[in-house]
Amino acid sequence: MRAGASAFLIVACYAVLGCKATASASLKTGADMETSTDEAPNGESLVSDSALQAEDVALLGARHDVRFSAAPAATCRCLAVALGGANDAGISWRSQVPELDPTTQLVIVLSSDGLPCAEAPKDSLGASYWGYRRAGDDVIVVVESARDGRPVTAGAIIPKPTGSGRVYVEPLRAGVPYGQSLSTGDKRCVLGNPGPTRAASTPPAPAAEAPSDGD
Repeated sequence: MRAGASAFLIVACYAVLGCKATASASLKTGADMETSTDEAPNGESLVSDSALQAEDVALLGARHDVRFSAAPAATCRCLAVALGGANDAGISWRSQVPELDPTTQLVIVLSSDGLPCAEAPKDSLGASYWGYRRAGDDVIVVVESARDGRPVTAGAIIPKPTGSGRVYVEPLRAGVPYGQSLSTGDKRCVLGNPGPTRAASTPPAPAAEAPSDGD
């Protein structure tokens, strides 16, 4: 990690039915989540977004009950993506549709099924959501290459970017093609920021807690 880097609160949320329990967290430092290894648990980095959520809306984090339901078409390299509200096109749920705050939350769903990807690692089981981080007004979603022994996660509830910020997708590490831009040489794929503009706010300092191993 680089000295003086910003602090991120890593939140693991493996809920499948609404995830109303309090999420455990650990405090890490680093300017970029890619400093974590690809063996790290599926997690979300945020700046105390959970403290700003209303109690009756779903928690931020990975969702194992959401699926990509649109026709496969590459949004990013080797990856189809749907981004929006819980009931938007391309987003389907295996359980009850969670309640979201449309002013502060978005759903992102991704899939590599049915898409040609010559650059995919030979042992890859496809693309899997790994986590996200905040970078100024932007939200950057990180995608990993799924392997045996690791659950494939199709999506998550993420914080809505503030101000003129946008949602980006990028691979967890070099050698993973999922989430790169369709434009040659661009590391990140730009998705945008659907819905109403979210005003910027200054969240309280997060408290560090022990990390959770998930379910």
